[in-house]
Amino acid sequence: MNYKLSVIIPAYNGEKFLTETLDCVLNQTLKSVQIVIVNDGSTDSTADIIAEYAKKHSNILPITQPNSGVSAARNNGIRNASGEYLLFLDTDDVFTPDSFELMCDKLDKTGADIAICRVQRFGYGGEEFNPIVDEFTKEDSIGCYDKRLLWNFLVSNKCYRTQWLKATGVEFPALRYSEDGAFFMQAVYHFPKITGVYDAVFRYRRHTPEEGSSVTQRISSVLVGDFCKSLDIVYESAKASFEKDGCGCTDKVGYLQEIFSKAYVALINEFYRMIWAADDETCEMMKARCEYLTSLMSAETLKKCILYHKDIKTLVFDKKEINQTPQITVVAKHPTKEFVASLYTQSMPVFQLLTCGGIVRENATIISASNFENQVKKETRAKTVVTLSGKEPLDPRFLKVISLLKASPKFGIFPDSVICLGAKLFLKLK
Repeated sequence: MNYKLSVIIPAYNGEKFLTETLDCVLNQTLKSVQIVIVNDGSTDSTADIIAEYAKKHSNILPITQPNSGVSAARNNGIRNASGEYLLFLDTDDVFTPDSFELMCDKLDKTGADIAICRVQRFGYGGEEFNPIVDEFTKEDSIGCYDKRLLWNFLVSNKCYRTQWLKATGVEFPALRYSEDGAFFMQAVYHFPKITGVYDAVFRYRRHTPEEGSSVTQRISSVLVGDFCKSLDIVYESAKASFEKDGCGCTDKVGYLQEIFSKAYVALINEFYRMIWAADDETCEMMKARCEYLTSLMSAETLKKCILYHKDIKTLVFDKKEINQTPQITVVAKHPTKEFVASLYTQSMPVFQLLTCGGIVRENATIISASNFENQVKKETRAKTVVTLSGKEPLDPRFLKVISLLKASPKFGIFPDSVICLGAKLFLKLK
């Protein structure tokens, strides 16, 4: 059967959200949809869910492979896709109901090879649209060397012309992190016609620290290493594309500087901000990569990059040193497990914790409950002190907002308790 669109879903232990994702695809306004779902050696009930749906829906093509990773699963899906267009969707994400139809219609109308839709994050940390993607998805024609594309590596908000994509030979590299960015940018460097679809929305789920199923909420030397390999692929592919016929890049030096900027900012946001979950080897790897990238940057690029972590100020990769010079001291006498989990996934990690016990962390100081208030005064190392009940989980941006408010000439004059309330109100309203 000829389908308008093939949706490729790599599935590994996705039982929690898989039915929601499949229902989202089946309930799209576009009905000519092939669902290629690749079970990547799942050990939970994923295979049973796939089998149940495949019995009921003839447009579902189930494929089973030994556990080989998400890249291998997606590549397998590409080879089996028969739709005029194709896109990728993970087992925990969804689209708004008319997104498939809108993207296919735009590809039909423009003759483009790639259509890009909006991105909305939901789940842990609240709902938020990606402002950079919002900007260029309003445009009918997006240049292949548009620097904004470097800031949107997510795989699922792109819809490809299948014949064109297969002809390029581009596949996902065997990486566990940022494989989507390497795939997308290599495709872009084959000079496709790209269009935006503002009314279509891909909804990207962020998981809680307790769920811990997102790669971006874990950190290891393997993931940092794969991230570096991915950005190296993008860099080398961009340089190679400059030599191809049809290259329309008018600022090659500036474009490569933007790749360095993207690599640096992503390294800080996705890894350094999770430093309390990193071992010493990973910290050293992050430090070395940051030093390497800054050595390649112009003074202007470096200045721009530093603005992305102005809440952290100086990057310190030694956790013992962070503990000696924190920006914020958090005081929570008897915190819950949920509170502690949310504290150690804060996007501003340069803090000290004072508590009564039950926590073994480099930056946690245990104080006796009988003399707690006096000991807090002695042990506090930061200029900003935030005293919390420790009962409810924190918004992941809480300490970041406090840091920015304290640095503000307008708000920094207020007492820490007022700053704390202001941060809570700001995040609630946002």
